[in-house]
Amino acid sequence: MEEIKIASRKSRIFAFMIDHFVLTIIAVFPLIIYLMNAEMQAGFIVAFVGLWIFIFFIFFTIRDTFKGKSLGKRIIGITVRDAKNIDSVPTISRLFVRNLLVIIWPVEFIVLATKENKQRLGDEIARTVVVKERDLSLWKLISVILFVIIFSIGILISTILLLVKNSDAYEASINYIENSEEIVEETGGIEGFGFLPSGSVQISNGEGETVYSIRVKGKDEDILVEVYLTKEPSQDWVVQEVYYE
Repeated sequence: MEEIKIASRKSRIFAFMIDHFVLTIIAVFPLIIYLMNAEMQAGFIVAFVGLWIFIFFIFFTIRDTFKGKSLGKRIIGITVRDAKNIDSVPTISRLFVRNLLVIIWPVEFIVLATKENKQRLGDEIARTVVVKERDLSLWKLISVILFVIIFSIGILISTILLLVKNSDAYEASINYIENSEEIVEETGGIEGFGFLPSGSVQISNGEGETVYSIRVKGKDEDILVEVYLTKEPSQDWVVQEVYYE
């Protein structure tokens, strides 16, 4: 019979952090950006956020259902197994039930840290155990974590660029800049725009305010243009003030 190698608490916590970090970046941040640019009534926003959180929770609870391994567990080298049959992967329903208690994760961490058998409440209820499949050196672990962080940051930046540069407010700002004779004259002709604009967006019940700082690349010189826009319900964004230097 194969010797059972119970996964260390440290490896399980690392795996959980990887799962949580990646899922949060992929799911939650786009939601925030979307809500910043969407026209929604307050009641609908609450319902929409609630639905999104529910979907996120479902994805988090089913993360181990493919062969007992989430992304974090695959990276760290651990897996979920049947507590009574180490060679068997628990059923999908048991893996789902196991992760339902993730909603009280502070309690789960305390139980995991204090239980001698390294089982959290979800493991005991679903009759599962987390075992080590392979060793992972410290340097490899650090490399993996850095890769996950860099990958997640890449997704984050890509999401910002995609959503910001496709927003109606940003498009209105660019149209104004391109049609401004003063800015065209100041730059000697517009050749392009900066890679990542900065600014803020506030929208409530269809009314909004936003400020963008956009780097304008010109033939003669580059300038930084700050555009202030407002929006009325069911109306387009309107440029109110423009500053540049």
